Amino acid sequence: MVKVIPKTTKILERLAAKNVAVYRTLSLYYRRLVKNEVALANIQATDKVLCIGGGPCPFSGILLHEYTGAHVTIIDNDDCCVCIARELIKKVGYTDSIDVLHSDGNNFSPKDYSVIHMAVQVSPMEKVFCHLKQGCRYGAKILVRLPKKTLSNLYSINDLSVFQSCCGKAVHSWRNVDSTALFIKS
Repeated sequence: MVKVIPKTTKILERLAAKNVAVYRTLSLYYRRLVKNEVALANIQATDKVLCIGGGPCPFSGILLHEYTGAHVTIIDNDDCCVCIARELIKKVGYTDSIDVLHSDGNNFSPKDYSVIHMAVQVSPMEKVFCHLKQGCRYGAKILVRLPKKTLSNLYSINDLSVFQSCCGKAVHSWRNVDSTALFIKS
């Protein structure tokens, strides 16, 4: 039962990466969510953004760039997802503004980024978060998407208490994501 939603999301994103109509439709789900996250973290064009867990159709990374003008680096640990995402980034004309790399959040160095964004399907979420928080520079902002408590067993999250001491939250109604928590390294 674990990872049901992430697996379904990956399937839908693969369809979206290959079909413009599906892409436009599914991107509607992410637009308000990302706008709220941009406001929460006050993301600016001068920020360097790292997105962990982009998937085959990195809606959040694309929208973060579109809404702010910031340079975005997207990482995913699935080679196939990275290839599909790179093709999509090329198709939408963002190869100068968005990089897609094959890597894992558990061993990627976040020190060059002012904003770090973690997708809800990142696994294992607590371990990746702790690695990023420890390795990022002072003042860096970390945005973590958290599932609704009733759905948390469908993701790879064992201990939601790790995310309780945040600086702020954007609450998202009517979705599988309950909120996005903001952490600032001090």
